[in-house]
Amino acid sequence: MDATLYAQARNLMVDDQLRPSEITDSRILEIMRHLPREHCVRPDLRNAAYADTSLPLAQGRVLSQPLLTARLVQAAEPVAGQRVLVVGASTGYTAALFARLDLHVTALESNSGLAQIGQGFCQAQAPDVVWQQGALTEGAADSAPYDLIYFDGCIATLPDFCDRQLSAKGRIVGLLQSGSSLPEAFSAVREPGYSKPFRLTFLFEAQALLLPGMVPEHAFSF
Repeated sequence: MDATLYAQARNLMVDDQLRPSEITDSRILEIMRHLPREHCVRPDLRNAAYADTSLPLAQGRVLSQPLLTARLVQAAEPVAGQRVLVVGASTGYTAALFARLDLHVTALESNSGLAQIGQGFCQAQAPDVVWQQGALTEGAADSAPYDLIYFDGCIATLPDFCDRQLSAKGRIVGLLQSGSSLPEAFSAVREPGYSKPFRLTFLFEAQALLLPGMVPEHAFSF
């Protein structure tokens, strides 16, 4: 598929998948019309880059379907100038999306192969993204505190680092799976006087895979 056909596929993705599904942030729609998602997937899957489905990357990791990414980023209520940590940044698509929304982005990835692809993608599309390779369960303390911590995948519970690395008025967004139920998108904030570290608001159900290491052990409850 040549560049013109990829551009057409991006427009169809926005007009047929995102706009009819209550993606109302015009900034997100405009960026996703131009951000070349095909460079974030395996070469043999590039023709499916704009299909309404998640695509396999490596070692059980996936690039989330476009609509899920758009819904989660919109739920994060990104504000230009904020600092965001993208946990499980994989091949860089969501990190680049936040950067083009004029946020200061730290991308954390544990898989060296995915991180290499993501760094190359961001170098071309969003060169201000700062990449760190390490355990997703540890966060990225060097650039903390963050106004937003965004999990680009599913977790079983919030890891401890969120309490240490999120700013006082910050927000956490991602997908949470508890027990055998479907993962649910959530937004979490601190709330004065609340008995637990964060108050969670659940938004919608979605299919997603757990990020590496994101299991209940050694994490606080909420």
